[in-house]
Amino acid sequence: MEKTLDNVIISEGRRPFWQTIIAALFYTATVVLFLIAVVSLFLDFSMESFKGVIAIISLSIITFGYALKFSTINNVYFDLENRKYKKEVVVGPFKAGKWIELPEIDYISVFRQAWSKDSDGDGRTDSSGYVYDVNVWYNTSKHFTIYSNGYPEASLEMGRQLAVKLNTDLLDATDPFNKEWVDDL
Repeated sequence: MEKTLDNVIISEGRRPFWQTIIAALFYTATVVLFLIAVVSLFLDFSMESFKGVIAIISLSIITFGYALKFSTINNVYFDLENRKYKKEVVVGPFKAGKWIELPEIDYISVFRQAWSKDSDGDGRTDSSGYVYDVNVWYNTSKHFTIYSNGYPEASLEMGRQLAVKLNTDLLDATDPFNKEWVDDL
């Protein structure tokens, strides 16, 4: 009997309803602000109104960014039979991503990555912490990230499941000073 390889789908799933509502509000604000800017530009075309229009358009770009943040879903697909993978970004009915040839995989790693946020650009961080990335390593030193999470247990479980499906090793580097290969896959 011939063994067929299962495909692997890693998805963030659906956004919670409250995030969908927030995204809808930000999308609405984006459209309203943009329309206000366009109407203002046609009603009064002076240098002062132009500066105001630029400010309104800047604000609409910011609201659009927040709308995307609350509505974007990331998916990763592995077609093991055809040795391909696809990273896909989904925003509502729109999807973007392409199939890429899957290289020969060396191992999967889960490691801690520091992050910080400087919201006003003054060089001082407002907040910082860690995120745990699941990476697929190939060609000895190349990798791509397929999953990130703020919780080490969730990322490690994702790495464990993927390592089993891809029949490869898993490196637990959630503690950068105590990296270890996971034996119980």
